[in-house]
Amino acid sequence: MSPRKSRTIPLSTQARAKVEYALHHGWAGSTLNNFGHAVNRFLGFCGSEGIPPELQLPADEFVLCAFAASSAGIHAGSTARNNIAALKAWHVAQGVEWKGSSRLHYVLAGVENLAPDSSKRPPRPPINAAMLRALYHGLDFQIPTDVAVFAAACVAFWGQCRLGELLPTSRSLEATKFLPTRSSISRSRRNDRATILRLPRTKTKKNGDDVTLVAQSSPINPQTALHAHLTVNNLTDSIPLFAYRTAAGHSVLTKSKFLARCNEIWQRAGYPRTTGHSFRIGGTTELLLAGVSPDVVKAMGRWSSDAFHKYWRSLEDLAPLHAEFLRV
Repeated sequence: MSPRKSRTIPLSTQARAKVEYALHHGWAGSTLNNFGHAVNRFLGFCGSEGIPPELQLPADEFVLCAFAASSAGIHAGSTARNNIAALKAWHVAQGVEWKGSSRLHYVLAGVENLAPDSSKRPPRPPINAAMLRALYHGLDFQIPTDVAVFAAACVAFWGQCRLGELLPTSRSLEATKFLPTRSSISRSRRNDRATILRLPRTKTKKNGDDVTLVAQSSPINPQTALHAHLTVNNLTDSIPLFAYRTAAGHSVLTKSKFLARCNEIWQRAGYPRTTGHSFRIGGTTELLLAGVSPDVVKAMGRWSSDAFHKYWRSLEDLAPLHAEFLRV
């Protein structure tokens, strides 16, 4: 429905505002942030090719194909797909027709197939238990920030969490409002050896999900690390779970501050620089290598089937563990 037509429908100002509010939260934050960049890149392409304004926004179907194809042999397929996804989201948000077609789908597939080797980054190695131990020995547990960093690392790793589910990108109210707090932690009613962390929102479940944490060997036990953090940093129920004490009060641990501290220690120990997603795939891989049933690992990590198998990055280790000397 176009904005012009929607204005003719008799709705209150409050109802219209709620539509805009819901629409704004219909995409992941990364997609919203990419709106403007993608539109600017598209308009820049149209300008360089002399595309008439009436074919630009809303975008003509062939112009969309040409824009996507401009990445062929230059960029990774994900670059073109992300640009097109953000452009589509912009069209939906503006209430204008999206003219993407099956031809655009095949153009994007072609760009993927033509991606140069230089555009394909090798997957970053997952974090492992040895790295968690190195982190433990490198941190100073007299410093409240470091106590929070270690607790967040253990929970992200053993809980197979995305960092964005635990830590914000900034300390703003908007960035922290869907983070877990101290009140999000409880003992399982069915088995008191399990700690439950309620995530208010995840990437795939807007109504949240539960993370089950169980004891592991010292010193990388997530339950112990979490308890020490709650004690040292004296958190109240209302502030984000991974906040830490300062002279001026509590401060929220951000994703960038967390990763900077981890990488500072790991690079000093000779490990490569890592990113946030390495915690999730690292915990998954560690559990699989330990012989935990893949079905249990999948359930604990809240994985969908396709995504779960995508991150089996240690197949050379897993294959001998699960498939060697079969009785055939």
